[in-house]
Amino acid sequence: MGKIKDRSIITDKLVVEKTGKTMETWFKMLDSKGSKEMKHIDIFNLISNTEGLKPLGEWNHNLLATTYEWSRGLKARGQKENGIEISVSKTIAVNLSLLYKAWIDNAQRTKWLGKEKITIRKATENKSARITWSDDKTSLSVDFYPKGETKSQVVVQHMKIPDSKTAATLKTFWGIKLDILKSFLEK
Repeated sequence: MGKIKDRSIITDKLVVEKTGKTMETWFKMLDSKGSKEMKHIDIFNLISNTEGLKPLGEWNHNLLATTYEWSRGLKARGQKENGIEISVSKTIAVNLSLLYKAWIDNAQRTKWLGKEKITIRKATENKSARITWSDDKTSLSVDFYPKGETKSQVVVQHMKIPDSKTAATLKTFWGIKLDILKSFLEK
């Protein structure tokens, strides 16, 4: 999966500062305890209950567990128990209500997203939408944030993606679609 420094979400500097040992030293200890065969929660619990790692605190225990999984090839970036998750965001020079409406209104959405058949399961005006994607297997969590009177941001999380190749394709897809949305709304 890559070197620790390439894939970590916690720094070796912090781990050494708090524990006196490098991440790789701790990872070898985790290897010796059978962590390569464990689920994330079990690795997290082992880290949390290891005396020398307690000074890191709960938040960093989770980051260390995830970095361990990445370093050992146990999990891909964005991988959750029910698939892979990607996230793409875009800031657009329109007010929040116009951005929200571009997602919720079928006619407007078709202009920038195309004819994707989606199901909006839940929507909170100008805040969020929970959507079943056109494949009826994956889902979207779409969140909207104000960035001033005439600027807003949309964050699209596509979840339950079955594999890394599909995740990469969808990340590119959403990057393109959000660029189209930006052009559509800012014209």
